[in-house]
Amino acid sequence: MALDVALDIGTAQTRLATADRGVIVDEPTLVAIDTSTGDVVDVGHGAREVVGRTSRHVVVFRPFAQGTTIDFDVTARLIAHLFERAGVSKLSRARVVMSVPSLATAIERRALRQAAIQAGAREVSLIEAPLAAAIGLGLPVQDPVGSAVTVLGAGASEAAVISLGGIVSAGARRLGGNDIDAAIATALRTRLGVVVAPTAVEEIKCLLASARGRSLGMSQVVRARSVDRGELVEVEVTAELVNTALSDVIAGTVRMIQECLAETAPDLVVIEGLRACLEEMASLHALLRAAER
Repeated sequence: MALDVALDIGTAQTRLATADRGVIVDEPTLVAIDTSTGDVVDVGHGAREVVGRTSRHVVVFRPFAQGTTIDFDVTARLIAHLFERAGVSKLSRARVVMSVPSLATAIERRALRQAAIQAGAREVSLIEAPLAAAIGLGLPVQDPVGSAVTVLGAGASEAAVISLGGIVSAGARRLGGNDIDAAIATALRTRLGVVVAPTAVEEIKCLLASARGRSLGMSQVVRARSVDRGELVEVEVTAELVNTALSDVIAGTVRMIQECLAETAPDLVVIEGLRACLEEMASLHALLRAAER
């Protein structure tokens, strides 16, 4: 009996699921490779843990950046390792569905399909990320009405209007969670004069960043290193500073969604709840711009 596998490789996170076992892998998109032998040491959480703790010959790679593949060989090794963990081999005759960003070129799509086949897949079907997200959300993608969906990733964001099982209009920007981290780190360096570790920036983002302004009035004390003297100091980071730093990323995301909707035929009905959400995001952006002034 053929094994059905779903695979989603993102800039920051990779997920693999099978029809009978559900989600098997939900780990960072990291691959640790021993450059002296070319062997894969570990992937996911294991690759993150070896950073700085093993021989200098072991290098941790991120095969995806801003929603696109930057190293096909490492990506193929990642897929092969994930399939091995899930028990997928050529004997299992696996049918694989892979999610791909709409920014992916024909060469990248062909390379991903070939990598999955070499790893043991019998059939490989590629589905664009917005359509996969709409199906996962249970939206009526097969009905003659518009279903609007936005995918916010670590390296890229996508928006699409879907009807009758296909994408009617779509938009994509190379903006995502990594850009939010960079904006927060820049704001801390320019406004407070400190440099914060990436893990601390992630904690600040999760606690204080809010697209709806729900964290206003909150703050967090973090340990950082001063730019001028290089000393360890403690600084208080406010939600207002963090949310102001996000204004450009939010503006780019809102414009992407608006452009996607502008390309949609006027007689196609878009779900009202999603339209209200877009209007709320636009009003939030206006508030952030006002706060900057």
